[in-house]
Amino acid sequence: MTGYRFGQHYEETVRLRDGTRAILRPIRGSDKHLLLEGFERLSQRSRYTRFLMPKQKLSDRELQYLTEVDGVDHFALVALTRPLFGKEEGIGVGRFVRLGDEPDTAEPAITIADDQQAKGLGTILLHRLSDAAWERGIRRFRCELLADNTRMRELLAEIETDVRLDQVED
Repeated sequence: MTGYRFGQHYEETVRLRDGTRAILRPIRGSDKHLLLEGFERLSQRSRYTRFLMPKQKLSDRELQYLTEVDGVDHFALVALTRPLFGKEEGIGVGRFVRLGDEPDTAEPAITIADDQQAKGLGTILLHRLSDAAWERGIRRFRCELLADNTRMRELLAEIETDVRLDQVED
C-alpha cells in the first residue's frame, strides 16, 4: 500500500455533526476484535441492510476476509473513537472490493454503529473511499442495495463517480 495517500500510514481525525471526534485509518488484521464488538452493537435491521440477509454472527473466515485486506483490490477504512479513559471503540467501517471482471469497478460497503448513524460518518467514509478508489484506478462503484435503503442511496448520490445500483427486494 505504499505510494498511496490512503496507504498504510494514513490516519485522519474528523469531527462528526454532534462534535464526536473519530479517527480514520486503514483496517488491520489485528482489528478483528473491533469488528466483532461493532457487529454485536448493530441492530438486526442494520445487519440485514448490510449483509442483505439475517446475520447472527461473523465467522472466523468472515473476520479474516473483512480485516486482512490487500489495500488495493480490497480496501477498508475503520472509524474509531479513542476516549481519554477507556478502550478504543470501532464506530464504523467503509470498504470497497474491486470486481475481478471489471478492474475499473468496485463494490462499496459502509457500516456505521447504530448509535453513530445520522452524524455524517457515512458521508465522510464514502468520500474517502471514493478518493482511495480513484488513486487505485477504480472509476465506478456498483452495489446491490435493499430497495428501502434510502440512506445509502442518498450517500451514493453525493459522490462524483459513476454509480450503478442493483435493487434487492426486502
